[in-house]
Amino acid sequence: MEEDVLKPYPYYETRPVTTLKDVITWPARRTPEKDAFRVRIDRKHYRGISWRQFEDDVNALGTALLSRGLGNAHIGVIGENSYEWVLVYMAVLCGVGVIVPLDRDLPAEKLAEQMQFADAKAVFFSKTYESMMREFSASLSGMELFSNMNGAETFGVTLGALLEEGRALLAKGDRAYLDAQPNTEKMAAILFTSGTSGTSKAVMLSQKNLITSFDCACKHISYTEDDVMLSVLPLHHAYESNCGILAMLHTSTVVCFNENLKYFFDNLKLFRPTGMSLVPMFSETMYKQVVEGAKRAGKYKKLTFGRRLSRFMQRLGLGVPRKLFRDVYEPFGGRFKKAFVGGAALDPQITAFFRDLGIVMLQGYGITECSPLVAVNREKYYNDSSVGPILPCCEVKIDGGEILVRGDNVMLGYYKNEEATREVFSDGWFRTGDLGRLDEKGFLHITGRKKNLIILSNGENISPEELETHLMRIPYVKEAVVYESKGVITAEIFPDMDAAQGQGITDVQAFLRGKADELNTRLPQYKQIQAVKFRDTEFEKTTTKKIKRFVLNK
Repeated sequence: MEEDVLKPYPYYETRPVTTLKDVITWPARRTPEKDAFRVRIDRKHYRGISWRQFEDDVNALGTALLSRGLGNAHIGVIGENSYEWVLVYMAVLCGVGVIVPLDRDLPAEKLAEQMQFADAKAVFFSKTYESMMREFSASLSGMELFSNMNGAETFGVTLGALLEEGRALLAKGDRAYLDAQPNTEKMAAILFTSGTSGTSKAVMLSQKNLITSFDCACKHISYTEDDVMLSVLPLHHAYESNCGILAMLHTSTVVCFNENLKYFFDNLKLFRPTGMSLVPMFSETMYKQVVEGAKRAGKYKKLTFGRRLSRFMQRLGLGVPRKLFRDVYEPFGGRFKKAFVGGAALDPQITAFFRDLGIVMLQGYGITECSPLVAVNREKYYNDSSVGPILPCCEVKIDGGEILVRGDNVMLGYYKNEEATREVFSDGWFRTGDLGRLDEKGFLHITGRKKNLIILSNGENISPEELETHLMRIPYVKEAVVYESKGVITAEIFPDMDAAQGQGITDVQAFLRGKADELNTRLPQYKQIQAVKFRDTEFEKTTTKKIKRFVLNK
């Protein structure tokens, strides 16, 4: 449907949530035997974990941790996406202390540094990290508990042993955890930012922050207990833990886990999800799979015709003829129909492509400090070049081009860094550091990062992200970064050599330089790219797949 005829529509109803425990207790009472989670056994089999079991496990673990004197403690968790990770996360949040999700891709020294900085007294880890934890355990002062979430008791106490311990205490009448009433306005989580600028800050979030964010997400986008969500992105990020887990628990949506990227397409077929939270890299991979698969099968013309027919039928209000695209849906499990997409800009052409196929890619905008969601497109009210309308839980204003946010989703501050906290707040408004604009319909458009702005000697400002978007639309540009080097606007490109040479292009660099020259003819003179560099390897990235600009050799 054409964007200019779309109109706002009422928010979806959500059930009241006072504390995070409510997210578990309501479905555990109403549908105790329904699957809350599904966990892979092998390529063809999974096991379900019911709401009753989840609630029992949370209560048992929380009881065990309190009995060990860890009330109000800061507790770390690191590992692959798994039921055990979510169990620890929820047990700590719902009545033990402060959860500290740790980046599973960080080097050992950095992990140890973050645990020390966060004053962690306990840490839960998957077996992948057992040797690492053993290695630096002696250097972690104040650490009282190491727990292996899935493995033999070769180092630390196993999660299974803690669950047994907690169940025994509950059987004896221990109600310390069951009766716990956490203050929802106090710090409940410490999340480290991804550090694209080189420095990572520790964001303090309360239960109120988290609840506000996921409740608003569920008002904005329709998920129900009939949906099945595949958790793909790393759980230590606010985006996945809130939108991919808490929001799904809030709507009683079944959550499945993609524990390793190499199993991604296998798990799509196994779990047959209806939804996911993604970053653009995944959307782009799925787009290429559909297009290239259709070409290999000699069905690209059929796909193109189907898209035209789909657009026509949607304009008539008849919906997408899903039978036309059965071959498209099959690699994704057959039921995939919607996704949150955030973390970076998504090409509007990809969004429009999938909508023609009956799959909505809802691009949004968030930042860890806002728990994280601020804006997101809706199924029937969207602008594909934007990150959507503002969530009802917060306000946004633009000050000097910078996006400012105010609302109950905004963080308490930075842990142990009052100076940095003061710097980002102005009269109750949080300064995101992101640049953007609000259009006449209230859609938010991101134009770049304030710290990345290139300021020329004549006073003109250039957003490198704007130029990078243009470059990424050039065929065979896999990655691109724009920066100023000694007064010269420079584009550094990682080309897709195999794809270009496969199409008969022998001098790929000359081809891309020519395309950059063509781009310059469409740009104001002060924005034109003056130099093009090429690289043989991908850019170094954070675990959210954002390029680390600060490490570039400019």
